[in-house]
Amino acid sequence: MTDTASMLHDALARRFGEDIAVPPGTSGLDELLQIASHVSHRKWSQASVSADLLRLLAACALSAPSKSDLQQSHIIEVRDASQRDAVAQLLPTMPWTRSAPVFLVFCGNGRRLRRVFTRRGLPFPNEHLDGFFNPAVDAALVMMNFMRAACATGLVHCPISVLRDQAERLSDILALPDHVFPVAGLCVGYPAESLSVNPRFALSASLHTDRFDDRQIDAQIDDYDRRWEQARSARASPQASAPATPRPSWSDEKAKQFSTPQSPDWGKFVRSKGFDLS
Repeated sequence: MTDTASMLHDALARRFGEDIAVPPGTSGLDELLQIASHVSHRKWSQASVSADLLRLLAACALSAPSKSDLQQSHIIEVRDASQRDAVAQLLPTMPWTRSAPVFLVFCGNGRRLRRVFTRRGLPFPNEHLDGFFNPAVDAALVMMNFMRAACATGLVHCPISVLRDQAERLSDILALPDHVFPVAGLCVGYPAESLSVNPRFALSASLHTDRFDDRQIDAQIDDYDRRWEQARSARASPQASAPATPRPSWSDEKAKQFSTPQSPDWGKFVRSKGFDLS
């Protein structure tokens, strides 16, 4: 096994807690290792990101697949200092959004397709949930393409989906018109530190053959809780003393986080932008 293949194997073992073979002769190992080693960063070096590089990455990102070639996604760089400050104020618990060298907002755009119909004097016949879902997926694909392209150049990033909790205020800041909506923000910069990968549910919990299968869901959650706590303990400072009481597990934390409604006004906001979600 080559050094890169060995590193990929080890990264996947840390991620999924199981052995995942790297077939001999597999091509693209450097890219696969980069994907398998992905970590969200929240601390940035002082290095700036050039406008030309950002434009290049945007072009690569917008080369993503698009539903029926509709191209229903946009990228907004929040560059103006006052606008950056206004966005950062929406996220007071996330100071890394203010300090990131670049902050982007990825948007779904159902406006351009409707304009095609308006110019022809025709009614738009697709006012239903799919008319919202398609641009949302397009924007997500573009965002992931941007993240992969950014990593290839040595940049790191952190997605900010909680922006949807402040969708109406964000829409005002960015002057989003009807049928344009934010999907997520993205902090981008060069890394200030090296980080280890976070675990994921075992591959067997999320990869199925022929049909969906979660018959082992309770055992899979228990297994992930255990590995998640092991990873958290491994990242703790060597000087840190053991907690006096057991720390909450992944499932404990998620049960607490989602015990209150998340983005309760999202549907209302989307409808206010002219989308019919029926």
